Amino acid sequence: MERRPGSHRARAAHAGIAVKLMQQTALTLKMEILTYRQISFDTAHIAPGQPVAARFFEAVPYPYVDGSTRVTEFDEKPIVRWLMLCPPARQLILDTLGLPATAFYKPEVVRPFFAPGEGDLDLVLSPQLFPCEGFALECKRVKVESVNAGQDKINKLQDVAGGVRQANKLYNGPFAFFQTYLTIITEVEASAGQADWNIPNRGVRSHTTPQRGDTARTTFRQIVEFPGRADLHDDVGILFIEIVQPSRVSIDKQATIRVCAYRRAEPRDQRDSVTNRIREIMQ
Repeated sequence: MERRPGSHRARAAHAGIAVKLMQQTALTLKMEILTYRQISFDTAHIAPGQPVAARFFEAVPYPYVDGSTRVTEFDEKPIVRWLMLCPPARQLILDTLGLPATAFYKPEVVRPFFAPGEGDLDLVLSPQLFPCEGFALECKRVKVESVNAGQDKINKLQDVAGGVRQANKLYNGPFAFFQTYLTIITEVEASAGQADWNIPNRGVRSHTTPQRGDTARTTFRQIVEFPGRADLHDDVGILFIEIVQPSRVSIDKQATIRVCAYRRAEPRDQRDSVTNRIREIMQ
């Protein structure tokens, strides 16, 4: 890619579909196929003055270190904000949910749904012209770090059970949104253990297992079969989001985002009180 004098940053993006297989039964070899929509982007800084050829998605044999925060250090609120403020990620999420690119979004919503200190909504989405079709997303993060070719470190998975309870409470509570989702955000630090994988393909692998804990099931399967899943209300949707930091470069500069609507939320008539509150936060 070539940029002319006066340009300072070039960005390349790669979009596509990622398919992951999860073995269901060892004896019958039945497989469950999960299809993720994916986009990977990389950024190169170009000093002005002369044309420069920029190279993207190079898998170098050593990790870059630029002093940025690792993706696994982001809590739920900051990572949800990042997803909504990153245009490629936001568009991928909205498109997967069947929402237009211009849809309204607002993370960390307290008023007018709750009094301060009583709780919040992790993310509210809605078509701009149809606040009567609001989406409420309860988000929980899982941390995965690649260790080597066959093992990962996995943390925060048990916390998803609390997300199940919160999603059920949201669905059965006074705020009946048009659609309600439990969203599992997997933060993947993939700068180690994936040297044989090119940048856009790095992330949670289908065959690796945790280094500790339940080592009989793959990391991927444990995320899909998250704790408390059987208790989740049947009408609450399940959305998987994967954010991959393929090297030690900031995710603002290089990252892969994958989104899978594993189970669609069941639409229902939204209460007028909820629609009015969405109108209020739209202003």
